[in-house]
Amino acid sequence: MHGARLPALLARIKQAGGAEAARATVAAGLTWQTCALLLHVGDPYAGAIAAVLIVETTVVATVSAATRYAAGCLLGVLVAIPGALFAEPGMVGLAVVVFAAVLLARHKFLGHYGLHVPTTALITFALVRGRHPDELATHLAEIVLGIAFGLACSMLLFPTVRVRSAERALEDLRLLIARHLDGLADAVLRHERPRKILGPAWEDDLGTALTRARTAMDEAHESMRWNLRPTARRRRSHLDHRVLRTLGDVAGQVSVTGRLLDSHPDAAETSRPGSVFTQPYARLLRTTALCAYSCRGGRPHPALPAARQALARLEAPGCTAPDKAAPDQRLLRPLESALTCLSAPVPTAPTRSHRLLDPLRTSPRR
Repeated sequence: MHGARLPALLARIKQAGGAEAARATVAAGLTWQTCALLLHVGDPYAGAIAAVLIVETTVVATVSAATRYAAGCLLGVLVAIPGALFAEPGMVGLAVVVFAAVLLARHKFLGHYGLHVPTTALITFALVRGRHPDELATHLAEIVLGIAFGLACSMLLFPTVRVRSAERALEDLRLLIARHLDGLADAVLRHERPRKILGPAWEDDLGTALTRARTAMDEAHESMRWNLRPTARRRRSHLDHRVLRTLGDVAGQVSVTGRLLDSHPDAAETSRPGSVFTQPYARLLRTTALCAYSCRGGRPHPALPAARQALARLEAPGCTAPDKAAPDQRLLRPLESALTCLSAPVPTAPTRSHRLLDPLRTSPRR
Protein backbone atom coordinates (compact mmCIF):
# COMPACT_ATOMS: atom_id res chain seq x y z
CA MET A 1 0.00 0.00 0.00
CA HIS A 2 2.74 2.42 0.98
CA GLY A 3 4.85 1.28 -1.99
CA ALA A 4 2.06 2.32 -4.35
CA ARG A 5 1.56 5.71 -2.70
CA LEU A 6 5.22 6.72 -2.92
CA PRO A 7 5.46 6.78 -6.76
CA ALA A 8 2.16 8.68 -6.94
CA LEU A 9 3.44 11.23 -4.43
CA LEU A 10 6.70 11.64 -6.36
CA ALA A 11 4.76 12.11 -9.61
CA ARG A 12 2.63 14.85 -8.03
CA ILE A 13 5.71 16.60 -6.69
CA LYS A 14 7.30 16.42 -10.13
CA GLN A 15 4.20 17.86 -11.79
CA ALA A 16 4.16 20.71 -9.27
CA GLY A 17 7.73 21.68 -10.15
CA GLY A 18 9.47 19.75 -7.42
CA ALA A 19 12.67 19.24 -9.41
CA GLU A 20 12.97 22.94 -10.14
CA ALA A 21 12.33 23.78 -6.48
CA ALA A 22 14.98 21.27 -5.41
CA ARG A 23 17.58 22.75 -7.77
CA ALA A 24 16.79 26.25 -6.51
CA THR A 25 17.08 25.07 -2.91
CA VAL A 26 20.45 23.43 -3.49
CA ALA A 27 21.74 26.48 -5.37
CA ALA A 28 20.62 28.85 -2.61
CA GLY A 29 22.18 26.67 0.09
CA LEU A 30 25.51 26.35 -1.70
CA THR A 31 25.59 30.09 -2.36
CA TRP A 32 24.86 30.87 1.27
CA GLN A 33 27.59 28.58 2.59
CA THR A 34 30.16 29.70 0.02
CA CYS A 35 29.54 33.38 0.69
CA ALA A 36 29.77 32.76 4.43
CA LEU A 37 33.10 30.94 4.05
CA LEU A 38 34.80 33.02 1.37
CA LEU A 39 33.34 36.47 1.84
CA HIS A 40 32.84 36.23 5.62
CA VAL A 41 29.28 37.51 5.40
CA GLY A 42 26.83 36.61 8.12
CA ASP A 43 23.64 36.85 6.05
CA PRO A 44 24.41 36.62 2.32
CA TYR A 45 20.81 37.14 1.25
CA ALA A 46 21.70 38.83 -2.06
CA GLY A 47 23.50 35.74 -3.41
CA ALA A 48 20.75 33.37 -2.25
CA ILE A 49 18.08 35.53 -3.90
CA ALA A 50 20.03 35.59 -7.16
CA ALA A 51 20.40 31.79 -7.12
CA VAL A 52 16.70 31.27 -6.50
CA LEU A 53 15.49 33.76 -9.11
CA ILE A 54 17.48 32.49 -12.08
CA VAL A 55 16.76 28.76 -11.72
CA GLU A 56 14.19 27.80 -14.37
CA THR A 57 12.79 24.55 -15.70
CA THR A 58 15.24 24.10 -18.59
CA VAL A 59 18.90 24.89 -19.04
CA VAL A 60 18.22 27.35 -21.85
CA ALA A 61 15.67 29.22 -19.74
CA THR A 62 18.12 29.35 -16.82
CA VAL A 63 20.89 30.78 -19.01
CA SER A 64 18.48 33.38 -20.36
CA ALA A 65 17.32 34.31 -16.87
CA ALA A 66 20.91 34.56 -15.61
CA THR A 67 21.86 36.81 -18.52
CA ARG A 68 18.94 39.15 -17.93
CA TYR A 69 19.45 39.19 -14.18
CA ALA A 70 23.14 40.00 -14.57
CA ALA A 71 22.38 42.66 -17.19
CA GLY A 72 19.84 44.31 -14.89
CA CYS A 73 22.25 44.41 -11.95
CA LEU A 74 25.10 45.68 -14.12
CA LEU A 75 22.97 48.47 -15.58
CA GLY A 76 21.90 49.47 -12.09
CA VAL A 77 25.51 49.74 -10.94
CA LEU A 78 26.59 51.69 -14.03
CA VAL A 79 23.73 54.16 -13.59
CA ALA A 80 24.16 54.65 -9.84
CA ILE A 81 27.92 55.18 -9.53
CA PRO A 82 28.18 58.40 -11.61
CA GLY A 83 25.09 59.84 -9.93
CA ALA A 84 26.41 59.06 -6.45
CA LEU A 85 29.89 60.50 -7.13
CA PHE A 86 29.21 63.60 -9.20
CA ALA A 87 25.60 64.72 -8.68
CA GLU A 88 25.01 67.36 -6.03
CA PRO A 89 22.92 67.72 -3.95
CA GLY A 90 22.15 64.14 -3.05
CA MET A 91 18.42 64.36 -3.78
CA VAL A 92 19.09 65.54 -7.31
CA GLY A 93 21.49 62.66 -7.87
CA LEU A 94 18.96 60.19 -6.44
CA ALA A 95 16.22 61.52 -8.73
CA VAL A 96 18.45 61.27 -11.80
CA VAL A 97 19.51 57.72 -10.91
CA VAL A 98 15.96 56.53 -10.29
CA PHE A 99 14.66 58.16 -13.48
CA ALA A 100 17.38 56.61 -15.65
CA ALA A 101 17.10 53.21 -13.95
CA VAL A 102 13.33 53.02 -14.44
CA LEU A 103 13.69 53.92 -18.11
CA LEU A 104 16.29 51.19 -18.63
CA ALA A 105 14.19 48.68 -16.70
CA ARG A 106 11.40 48.97 -19.27
CA HIS A 107 13.55 47.53 -22.05
CA LYS A 108 11.91 44.43 -23.50
CA PHE A 109 15.15 42.41 -23.36
CA LEU A 110 15.16 42.45 -19.57
CA GLY A 111 11.52 41.43 -19.19
CA HIS A 112 10.45 41.18 -15.56
CA TYR A 113 14.13 41.11 -14.57
CA GLY A 114 14.18 44.82 -15.32
CA LEU A 115 13.01 45.29 -11.75
CA HIS A 116 16.59 44.68 -10.61
CA VAL A 117 17.87 47.76 -12.44
CA PRO A 118 16.34 50.35 -10.06
CA THR A 119 16.75 48.01 -7.07
CA THR A 120 20.48 47.56 -7.63
CA ALA A 121 20.82 51.22 -8.53
CA LEU A 122 19.33 52.35 -5.21
CA ILE A 123 21.49 49.91 -3.21
CA THR A 124 24.60 51.02 -5.10
CA PHE A 125 23.74 54.70 -4.70
CA ALA A 126 23.32 54.31 -0.96
CA LEU A 127 26.55 52.38 -0.46
CA VAL A 128 28.67 54.65 -2.67
CA ARG A 129 27.15 57.79 -1.18
CA GLY A 130 27.79 56.47 2.33
CA ARG A 131 31.42 55.62 1.52
CA HIS A 132 31.02 51.85 1.83
CA PRO A 133 32.81 50.49 -1.24
CA ASP A 134 33.72 47.22 0.49
CA GLU A 135 30.08 46.44 1.17
CA LEU A 136 29.23 47.17 -2.46
CA ALA A 137 31.94 44.81 -3.68
CA THR A 138 30.71 42.10 -1.30
CA HIS A 139 27.13 42.60 -2.47
CA LEU A 140 28.12 42.23 -6.12
CA ALA A 141 30.30 39.20 -5.34
CA GLU A 142 27.32 37.53 -3.68
CA ILE A 143 25.24 38.10 -6.80
CA VAL A 144 27.98 36.65 -9.02
CA LEU A 145 28.26 33.53 -6.84
CA GLY A 146 24.49 33.12 -6.77
CA ILE A 147 24.29 33.27 -10.55
CA ALA A 148 27.18 30.81 -10.89
CA PHE A 149 25.66 28.27 -8.50
CA GLY A 150 22.23 28.65 -10.11
CA LEU A 151 23.66 27.87 -13.53
CA ALA A 152 25.71 24.95 -12.22
CA CYS A 153 22.76 23.36 -10.42
CA SER A 154 20.49 23.77 -13.43
CA MET A 155 23.02 22.08 -15.72
CA LEU A 156 24.24 19.32 -13.43
CA LEU A 157 21.33 18.33 -11.14
CA PHE A 158 19.22 16.25 -13.53
CA PRO A 159 17.93 18.98 -15.86
CA THR A 160 14.47 18.46 -17.27
CA VAL A 161 13.99 16.60 -20.57
CA ARG A 162 10.44 17.10 -21.84
CA VAL A 163 10.35 14.36 -24.43
CA ARG A 164 7.49 12.20 -23.19
CA SER A 165 5.01 15.07 -23.15
CA ALA A 166 5.87 15.89 -26.78
CA GLU A 167 5.52 12.22 -27.75
CA ARG A 168 2.10 12.05 -26.08
CA ALA A 169 0.96 15.26 -27.79
CA LEU A 170 2.06 13.98 -31.21
CA GLU A 171 0.40 10.63 -30.57
CA ASP A 172 -2.85 12.39 -29.65
CA LEU A 173 -2.64 14.50 -32.82
CA ARG A 174 -2.03 11.45 -35.03
CA LEU A 175 -4.88 9.56 -33.38
CA LEU A 176 -7.27 12.50 -33.74
CA ILE A 177 -6.42 12.96 -37.44
CA ALA A 178 -6.98 9.24 -38.06
CA ARG A 179 -10.30 9.29 -36.19
CA HIS A 180 -11.50 12.33 -38.12
CA LEU A 181 -10.60 10.73 -41.45
CA ASP A 182 -12.41 7.58 -40.38
CA GLY A 183 -15.40 9.69 -39.38
CA LEU A 184 -15.40 11.41 -42.75
CA ALA A 185 -15.46 7.98 -44.40
CA ASP A 186 -18.51 7.06 -42.30
CA ALA A 187 -20.16 10.35 -43.29
CA VAL A 188 -19.60 9.57 -46.98
CA LEU A 189 -21.02 6.06 -46.65
CA ARG A 190 -24.05 7.19 -44.62
CA HIS A 191 -24.63 10.31 -46.76
CA GLU A 192 -24.58 12.52 -43.66
CA ARG A 193 -22.80 15.70 -42.69
CA PRO A 194 -19.49 15.17 -40.83
CA ARG A 195 -20.59 17.29 -37.88
CA LYS A 196 -23.34 14.77 -37.12
CA ILE A 197 -20.74 12.03 -36.73
CA LEU A 198 -17.69 13.90 -35.45
CA GLY A 199 -19.52 16.53 -33.42
CA PRO A 200 -20.02 20.26 -34.03
CA ALA A 201 -16.59 21.23 -32.61
CA TRP A 202 -14.44 18.68 -34.39
CA GLU A 203 -12.40 21.32 -36.23
CA ASP A 204 -11.75 23.19 -32.99
CA ASP A 205 -10.59 19.96 -31.35
CA LEU A 206 -8.20 19.35 -34.23
CA GLY A 207 -6.80 22.88 -33.99
CA THR A 208 -6.39 22.56 -30.22
CA ALA A 209 -4.51 19.27 -30.59
CA LEU A 210 -2.25 20.81 -33.23
CA THR A 211 -1.49 23.83 -31.03
CA ARG A 212 -0.76 21.57 -28.06
CA ALA A 213 1.58 19.45 -30.17
CA ARG A 214 3.48 22.50 -31.41
CA THR A 215 3.88 23.84 -27.88
CA ALA A 216 5.03 20.47 -26.55
CA MET A 217 7.47 20.10 -29.46
CA ASP A 218 9.00 23.52 -28.80
CA GLU A 219 9.31 22.72 -25.09
CA ALA A 220 10.94 19.36 -25.85
CA HIS A 221 13.54 20.88 -28.17
CA GLU A 222 14.23 23.67 -25.68
CA SER A 223 14.74 21.15 -22.88
CA MET A 224 17.29 19.23 -24.98
CA ARG A 225 19.41 22.28 -25.84
CA TRP A 226 22.60 22.58 -23.76
CA ASN A 227 21.41 19.61 -21.70
CA LEU A 228 24.18 17.34 -20.45
CA ARG A 229 22.00 14.33 -19.68
CA PRO A 230 22.56 11.34 -22.00
CA THR A 231 18.81 11.10 -22.70
CA ALA A 232 18.89 14.63 -24.10
CA ARG A 233 21.76 13.90 -26.51
CA ARG A 234 19.91 11.16 -28.40
CA ARG A 235 18.54 12.14 -31.77
CA ARG A 236 14.82 11.44 -32.05
CA SER A 237 13.59 11.44 -35.62
CA HIS A 238 9.94 11.25 -34.56
CA LEU A 239 10.28 14.58 -32.75
CA ASP A 240 11.54 16.43 -35.80
CA HIS A 241 9.70 19.60 -36.77
CA ARG A 242 9.20 18.22 -40.28
CA VAL A 243 7.05 15.43 -38.88
CA LEU A 244 4.91 17.97 -37.05
CA ARG A 245 4.73 20.14 -40.17
CA THR A 246 3.53 17.14 -42.18
CA LEU A 247 0.85 16.34 -39.62
CA GLY A 248 -0.21 19.98 -39.57
CA ASP A 249 -0.59 20.01 -43.35
CA VAL A 250 -2.60 16.79 -43.26
CA ALA A 251 -4.81 18.21 -40.51
CA GLY A 252 -5.48 21.26 -42.68
CA GLN A 253 -6.53 19.08 -45.60
CA VAL A 254 -8.79 17.06 -43.31
CA SER A 255 -10.50 20.28 -42.26
CA VAL A 256 -10.93 21.32 -45.90
CA THR A 257 -12.50 17.95 -46.75
CA GLY A 258 -14.87 18.17 -43.80
CA ARG A 259 -15.94 21.69 -44.73
CA LEU A 260 -16.60 20.56 -48.31
CA LEU A 261 -18.77 17.71 -47.11
CA ASP A 262 -20.60 20.08 -44.75
CA SER A 263 -21.17 22.90 -47.22
CA HIS A 264 -21.86 20.65 -50.23
CA PRO A 265 -23.94 17.74 -49.03
CA ASP A 266 -24.58 16.79 -52.64
CA ALA A 267 -20.87 15.99 -52.97
CA ALA A 268 -21.34 13.11 -50.56
CA GLU A 269 -24.72 12.18 -52.02
CA THR A 270 -23.63 12.03 -55.65
CA SER A 271 -23.30 8.29 -55.37
CA ARG A 272 -26.01 5.79 -54.73
CA PRO A 273 -25.22 2.69 -52.72
CA GLY A 274 -22.94 0.46 -54.70
CA SER A 275 -21.72 3.20 -57.07
CA VAL A 276 -18.19 3.51 -58.37
CA PHE A 277 -17.26 6.54 -56.24
CA THR A 278 -18.63 6.25 -52.70
CA GLN A 279 -17.04 2.97 -51.65
CA PRO A 280 -13.57 3.65 -53.15
CA TYR A 281 -13.56 7.18 -51.74
CA ALA A 282 -14.41 5.91 -48.26
CA ARG A 283 -11.67 3.29 -48.50
CA LEU A 284 -9.27 6.00 -49.63
CA LEU A 285 -10.15 8.09 -46.56
CA ARG A 286 -9.48 5.15 -44.26
CA THR A 287 -6.19 4.35 -45.99
CA THR A 288 -5.13 7.98 -45.63
CA ALA A 289 -5.99 7.73 -41.94
CA LEU A 290 -3.72 4.70 -41.63
CA CYS A 291 -0.87 6.53 -43.38
CA ALA A 292 -1.32 9.65 -41.23
CA TYR A 293 -1.28 7.61 -38.01
CA SER A 294 1.97 5.97 -39.14
CA CYS A 295 3.72 9.30 -39.78
CA ARG A 296 6.48 9.01 -37.14
CA GLY A 297 9.63 9.64 -39.12
CA GLY A 298 11.39 7.20 -41.36
CA ARG A 299 9.75 5.42 -44.25
CA PRO A 300 6.08 6.10 -45.03
CA HIS A 301 3.41 3.46 -44.57
CA PRO A 302 3.49 0.62 -47.14
CA ALA A 303 -0.13 1.37 -48.05
CA LEU A 304 0.74 4.86 -49.31
CA PRO A 305 1.57 3.81 -52.92
CA ALA A 306 -1.70 1.88 -53.12
CA ALA A 307 -3.57 4.93 -51.85
CA ARG A 308 -2.03 7.09 -54.54
CA GLN A 309 -3.01 4.54 -57.19
CA ALA A 310 -6.57 4.48 -55.87
CA LEU A 311 -6.64 8.26 -55.99
CA ALA A 312 -5.44 8.20 -59.59
CA ARG A 313 -8.20 5.74 -60.50
CA LEU A 314 -10.83 7.99 -58.93
CA GLU A 315 -9.45 10.99 -60.78
CA ALA A 316 -9.60 9.15 -64.09
CA PRO A 317 -12.45 10.24 -66.38
CA GLY A 318 -15.44 7.96 -66.59
CA CYS A 319 -15.52 6.83 -62.95
CA THR A 320 -18.35 9.27 -62.07
CA ALA A 321 -21.34 10.68 -63.83
CA PRO A 322 -20.56 13.68 -66.05
CA ASP A 323 -22.98 16.00 -64.28
CA LYS A 324 -21.49 15.08 -60.89
CA ALA A 325 -17.80 15.25 -61.74
CA ALA A 326 -17.08 18.70 -60.25
CA PRO A 327 -18.03 17.91 -56.62
CA ASP A 328 -16.04 14.68 -56.78
CA GLN A 329 -12.93 16.51 -57.97
CA ARG A 330 -13.25 19.02 -55.15
CA LEU A 331 -13.30 16.17 -52.68
CA LEU A 332 -10.25 14.54 -54.23
CA ARG A 333 -7.97 17.57 -54.24
CA PRO A 334 -7.50 17.76 -50.42
CA LEU A 335 -6.74 14.05 -50.26
CA GLU A 336 -4.22 14.44 -53.06
CA SER A 337 -2.49 17.21 -51.08
CA ALA A 338 -2.54 15.12 -47.91
CA LEU A 339 -1.00 12.11 -49.65
CA THR A 340 1.62 14.36 -51.21
CA CYS A 341 2.56 15.65 -47.74
CA LEU A 342 2.77 12.11 -46.39
CA SER A 343 4.94 11.08 -49.35
CA ALA A 344 7.51 13.80 -48.68
CA PRO A 345 10.85 12.58 -47.29
CA VAL A 346 10.95 12.66 -43.51
CA PRO A 347 13.94 12.41 -41.17
CA THR A 348 15.23 9.01 -40.26
CA ALA A 349 17.22 7.88 -37.29
CA PRO A 350 20.96 7.91 -37.94
CA THR A 351 22.50 4.53 -38.60
CA ARG A 352 25.92 3.75 -37.30
CA SER A 353 28.27 2.83 -40.11
CA HIS A 354 30.53 -0.14 -39.51
CA ARG A 355 33.88 -0.44 -41.20
CA LEU A 356 34.34 -3.79 -42.89
CA LEU A 357 37.73 -5.38 -42.89
CA ASP A 358 39.25 -6.20 -46.22
CA PRO A 359 38.60 -9.94 -46.70
CA LEU A 360 41.79 -10.31 -48.74
CA ARG A 361 43.97 -8.76 -46.09
CA THR A 362 45.28 -11.19 -43.53
CA SER A 363 45.38 -10.03 -39.94
CA PRO A 364 48.79 -10.26 -38.33
CA ARG A 365 49.12 -13.06 -35.80
CA ARG A 366 51.89 -14.18 -33.66
